[in-house]
Amino acid sequence: MPNSIYIWVFIGVCFTLYFVTSSVYNKLGINNLYTALLSANGLRLLNLKHAFGIVLFGLLSYIQTPDLNYLISSLEIPKLHVLLLFFVVAFLSATASYVSVKKNEGFQEVQVQTYSLSNAWVYFLIRFTFLLGYEYFFRGILLFKFLDFTNLYMAIFYSTVLYVLIHIFDSKKEILGAVPFGIILCLFTYFTNSVWCAFLIHIALSAVYEISVFYYLTLKSRTTS
Repeated sequence: MPNSIYIWVFIGVCFTLYFVTSSVYNKLGINNLYTALLSANGLRLLNLKHAFGIVLFGLLSYIQTPDLNYLISSLEIPKLHVLLLFFVVAFLSATASYVSVKKNEGFQEVQVQTYSLSNAWVYFLIRFTFLLGYEYFFRGILLFKFLDFTNLYMAIFYSTVLYVLIHIFDSKKEILGAVPFGIILCLFTYFTNSVWCAFLIHIALSAVYEISVFYYLTLKSRTTS
């Protein structure tokens, strides 16, 4: 079997396995950190899902695509205009998450007292590691493998379609937001030949919101009691 066909089969299997996993979690009512914290053993199950994603999108993908390992292993400071744009996008992503937290104050009235600070450290360590593998798969492998047989615009289009599809079980707001977000992260990866900018921007978006969710639902009761 030619190597290119093998890689696409591998990509299809990884994507399908995680998509099916997300479907199962959707039926369990565990779509994100908020729903996980409100469910019995939800955080453990979410950690398990992210750990599975680390294996699929991170470890196995890194092993099976040695020609693209430089997207993670090489870390160079981008050109000044790209670096400035990166800081702007990262700031806007963090700001968007902060605004979302302020608008969604409903979860601030709910407190789950079964989790501790150590649970938070474990969750975010797994979560952020997952996001690195996630970016390597979607903005690295998919984008650059599509570039082998099409132009940049279509490669970004195909990669973003699959990125949106993997979010199909999320809210409509998250699905719509995945379109411009996916395009921007593809562009950063392409022009820097690295997934690190995309990863850090994704961290900026995710961390502000999820840390706030974890704090209000689990830790705030301890600091105010």
